[in-house]
Amino acid sequence: MAACLLLLLCDCVSAQTGKDVSNLYDYLFSTLNYNKEIRPAIYQNISTQVEVDLLLSGLHHIDETRQQMTSVGVLTVRWKDEFLTWDPSLFGGANFIDVPQGKIWKPDLQVRNGFADFSQMGGDFMFLKIYHTGEVVWFLHKVFHTKCKMNVTFFPFDRQNCSLQIISWSNDVSSVNITGGGDGFRIDADLHHGHWKISTYSFSAFMDLNDSVISFSITLDRKPKIYILNILIPVCFLVVLSLLTFLLPNDCGEKVSYSITVLLSMSIFLTVVASMLPTNSDSISYLEIYIIAVLSVGVLIIVLSTASLRLHYRTDKRKIPDWVQRLTRLSWTLRCQHIDGYNAQYNYRTKTREHFDDKQERKEPQKSDIVVRWTDVTSALDFYMFWLFLTAITALSLAVTWLYFSQ
Repeated sequence: MAACLLLLLCDCVSAQTGKDVSNLYDYLFSTLNYNKEIRPAIYQNISTQVEVDLLLSGLHHIDETRQQMTSVGVLTVRWKDEFLTWDPSLFGGANFIDVPQGKIWKPDLQVRNGFADFSQMGGDFMFLKIYHTGEVVWFLHKVFHTKCKMNVTFFPFDRQNCSLQIISWSNDVSSVNITGGGDGFRIDADLHHGHWKISTYSFSAFMDLNDSVISFSITLDRKPKIYILNILIPVCFLVVLSLLTFLLPNDCGEKVSYSITVLLSMSIFLTVVASMLPTNSDSISYLEIYIIAVLSVGVLIIVLSTASLRLHYRTDKRKIPDWVQRLTRLSWTLRCQHIDGYNAQYNYRTKTREHFDDKQERKEPQKSDIVVRWTDVTSALDFYMFWLFLTAITALSLAVTWLYFSQ
């Protein structure tokens, strides 16, 4: 009895066989006399609605010089082919069929802002899924080379906006209307890039003249850690080393050679850094301007150190201008140096050479009574230059920092 019931149930269940699929294939492309050159709309005055979704699975390369983005993604394209419908009950319950993409009409989608060669999307090896209602689903895995306008002014804390625009190349909106699908724009959870992070993403469909366009936009934030460690921190160290030139005494004999060594180190370092900086003539980063300014400071320090040494070894027979003497005495006050008759540095160099014995009370000389020598002038020059360049570099650093944070 149980066996009879089982056989009865098996007879009632419709099973889809290879013969059913073959009959369905012949019915669609032979019996119906399907023509893939005709847009699949019974009424040709009504446009075909094409839904496009994008799953972005990878960012391959961002080229600031060529202003190009290379990405990898899967496009899911859906539309209704009104010429490909059937009753599943007539074909063993088959409610869908897979056919090569070259067998039926499909929208001639192209990347509007593409950077690579112009070619057909997909390939003959790809299949489309057709449902009995006429709905067609087309999965396209493709590497996209798109243009992306780059602005590297705030490098390495810059933000770039790039987009992938899809358009029907030979059909205007009266024939093909492209819209976003139910999934819209998605980002693969495993998508990671060593230098960029996707902060936001969105999609929108719009009209451009008579063309229907869908745009998938992403906002990229550069990851700055590697540039902070390899560029910013070493540059700050080199700036400090350059300023230390003014703290070296002129009699040490290594002042100019030290400053030249620091400048050469900076030049070699900048040669290495140049390969890490984005090369783009449309916009120059504030970091590049800052590095050029630091290099210029190094050159000025060498020039001033050379001039300081030349003044240091001048004979006292050369008269020192009064305004230079006043600035030199002012530096003594600013440095809080105590000037007395027995100071080791000045060795009681008064304009009037008074002689008195040990019992005679010594009169405290005034700074105006101290004879200023060329060695004093160069010492004052180093003092002023140190604080001048320190103030200038600090102001420049704060200005660049403010510009970065102001974005």
